[in-house]
Amino acid sequence: EIDPLCEKTIRNIILDTFPTHNFLGEENVAPGKEASSAALDQKLSNGESDYLWIVDPIDGTTNFVHGMPLCMPSVAVAHKGTVVAGVIYDPHRDELFTAIKGGGAFINEATPIVVGNQKILGDAV
Repeated sequence: EIDPLCEKTIRNIILDTFPTHNFLGEENVAPGKEASSAALDQKLSNGESDYLWIVDPIDGTTNFVHGMPLCMPSVAVAHKGTVVAGVIYDPHRDELFTAIKGGGAFINEATPIVVGNQKILGDAV
Protein backbone atom coordinates (compact mmCIF):
# COMPACT_ATOMS: atom_id res chain seq x y z
CA GLU A 1 0.00 0.00 0.00
CA ILE A 2 2.96 2.34 0.41
CA ASP A 3 4.03 2.06 -3.26
CA PRO A 4 0.89 3.75 -4.66
CA LEU A 5 1.14 6.56 -2.10
CA CYS A 6 4.81 7.19 -2.93
CA GLU A 7 4.09 7.07 -6.65
CA LYS A 8 1.19 9.52 -6.31
CA THR A 9 3.43 11.93 -4.40
CA ILE A 10 6.19 11.71 -7.01
CA ARG A 11 3.66 12.02 -9.85
CA ASN A 12 2.14 15.15 -8.29
CA ILE A 13 5.53 16.82 -7.83
CA ILE A 14 6.61 16.06 -11.40
CA LEU A 15 3.34 17.03 -13.07
CA ASP A 16 2.99 20.19 -10.95
CA THR A 17 6.45 21.21 -12.15
CA PHE A 18 6.12 19.92 -15.73
CA PRO A 19 2.37 19.83 -16.50
CA THR A 20 2.83 19.05 -20.21
CA HIS A 21 5.01 15.98 -19.59
CA ASN A 22 3.81 12.39 -19.58
CA PHE A 23 4.22 9.97 -16.65
CA LEU A 24 4.61 6.20 -16.37
CA GLY A 25 4.63 4.72 -12.91
CA GLU A 26 5.23 1.12 -11.94
CA GLU A 27 1.96 0.96 -10.04
CA ASN A 28 -0.06 1.40 -13.25
CA VAL A 29 1.60 -1.48 -15.09
CA ALA A 30 0.77 -5.18 -14.83
CA PRO A 31 3.63 -7.40 -13.64
CA GLY A 32 6.04 -8.85 -16.17
CA LYS A 33 8.49 -7.78 -18.83
CA GLU A 34 5.93 -7.86 -21.65
CA ALA A 35 3.47 -5.64 -19.78
CA SER A 36 6.22 -3.16 -18.93
CA SER A 37 7.38 -3.03 -22.53
CA ALA A 38 3.83 -2.55 -23.82
CA ALA A 39 3.12 0.23 -21.31
CA LEU A 40 6.33 2.02 -22.26
CA ASP A 41 5.61 1.69 -25.98
CA GLN A 42 2.08 3.02 -25.48
CA LYS A 43 3.27 6.06 -23.52
CA LEU A 44 6.03 6.83 -26.03
CA SER A 45 3.73 6.57 -29.04
CA ASN A 46 0.64 8.39 -27.74
CA GLY A 47 1.92 11.78 -28.90
CA GLU A 48 0.94 13.55 -25.67
CA SER A 49 4.43 14.87 -24.92
CA ASP A 50 8.05 14.61 -26.01
CA TYR A 51 8.93 13.97 -22.35
CA LEU A 52 8.14 10.85 -20.36
CA TRP A 53 8.94 10.42 -16.67
CA ILE A 54 9.46 6.77 -15.68
CA VAL A 55 9.16 6.02 -11.97
CA ASP A 56 9.57 3.07 -9.64
CA PRO A 57 8.49 4.63 -6.33
CA ILE A 58 10.13 1.95 -4.19
CA ASP A 59 12.62 -0.12 -6.12
CA GLY A 60 12.97 -3.13 -3.82
CA THR A 61 9.46 -3.19 -2.34
CA THR A 62 9.93 -6.66 -0.86
CA ASN A 63 13.06 -5.45 0.92
CA PHE A 64 11.12 -2.41 2.16
CA VAL A 65 8.31 -4.57 3.54
CA HIS A 66 10.83 -6.72 5.42
CA GLY A 67 12.77 -3.74 6.78
CA MET A 68 15.86 -4.40 4.69
CA PRO A 69 17.74 -1.21 3.73
CA LEU A 70 17.91 -2.12 0.03
CA CYS A 71 15.03 -0.08 -1.34
CA MET A 72 14.83 3.35 -2.90
CA PRO A 73 12.92 5.49 -5.38
CA SER A 74 14.12 5.41 -8.97
CA VAL A 75 13.19 8.19 -11.42
CA ALA A 76 14.17 8.74 -15.05
CA VAL A 77 13.06 11.14 -17.75
CA ALA A 78 13.13 10.38 -21.46
CA HIS A 79 12.97 12.90 -24.30
CA LYS A 80 11.59 11.52 -27.56
CA GLY A 81 12.23 7.98 -26.35
CA THR A 82 15.81 8.47 -25.14
CA VAL A 83 16.53 8.52 -21.42
CA VAL A 84 18.30 11.82 -20.71
CA ALA A 85 18.46 11.86 -16.91
CA GLY A 86 18.03 9.52 -13.99
CA VAL A 87 18.04 9.79 -10.21
CA ILE A 88 18.12 7.21 -7.45
CA TYR A 89 18.07 8.23 -3.80
CA ASP A 90 19.19 5.80 -1.12
CA PRO A 91 17.66 7.18 2.10
CA HIS A 92 19.43 4.54 4.20
CA ARG A 93 22.88 5.85 3.25
CA ASP A 94 21.81 9.39 2.32
CA GLU A 95 23.29 8.89 -1.15
CA LEU A 96 21.91 10.55 -4.25
CA PHE A 97 22.90 8.96 -7.56
CA THR A 98 22.37 11.16 -10.63
CA ALA A 99 23.16 10.79 -14.31
CA ILE A 100 22.63 13.08 -17.28
CA LYS A 101 23.12 11.87 -20.83
CA GLY A 102 26.45 13.23 -21.99
CA GLY A 103 27.11 14.78 -18.57
CA GLY A 104 28.32 11.87 -16.48
CA ALA A 105 27.06 10.18 -13.35
CA PHE A 106 27.61 11.30 -9.77
CA ILE A 107 27.07 10.41 -6.13
CA ASN A 108 25.77 13.29 -4.00
CA GLU A 109 26.19 15.69 -6.94
CA ALA A 110 29.97 15.97 -6.53
CA THR A 111 31.70 12.59 -6.66
CA PRO A 112 31.93 11.16 -10.19
CA ILE A 113 30.94 7.54 -10.69
CA VAL A 114 33.40 5.73 -12.92
CA VAL A 115 33.36 2.35 -14.59
CA GLY A 116 35.78 -0.19 -13.16
CA ASN A 117 38.43 -1.87 -15.27
CA GLN A 118 37.57 -5.46 -14.29
CA LYS A 119 37.64 -7.88 -17.21
CA ILE A 120 35.57 -10.57 -15.48
CA LEU A 121 32.08 -9.74 -14.22
CA GLY A 122 32.60 -11.69 -10.97
CA ASP A 123 35.57 -9.46 -10.13
CA ALA A 124 33.34 -6.36 -10.23
CA VAL A 125 31.32 -7.37 -7.17
